[in-house]
Amino acid sequence: MRHRRGWLPHLVLVTAEPLPRRLISIARGTGEVDAVYHLLYDQLDSAVKTCGTTDKQTEEWSELVDQQRVKPFRELVNDLVLS
Repeated sequence: MRHRRGWLPHLVLVTAEPLPRRLISIARGTGEVDAVYHLLYDQLDSAVKTCGTTDKQTEEWSELVDQQRVKPFRELVNDLVLS
C-alpha cells in the first residue's frame, strides 16, 4: 500500500480489544488504517476515564477520540455511506 500510486481504499479495523494501549498502537500505527471502530466503545471510553489507567493512557485515548481515529461501531455504516 505504501508504494502504490493513485486512489487507495478506505481501510478500517473493527475490534473489541479491551486494552487501551493496544488500540492506541493500532490507531496511531503507520497511518495505513484510516479508522478503528470499537464494538464496545462507550464501555471502553467510560473505563478509560474512570478506572485505574495512567494519565498518559487517558491523554492518548482523548487524542484518538478527538482526532476520530477510534470511533463507535455504530458510526461505521454512516461513515461508509458518506464516503
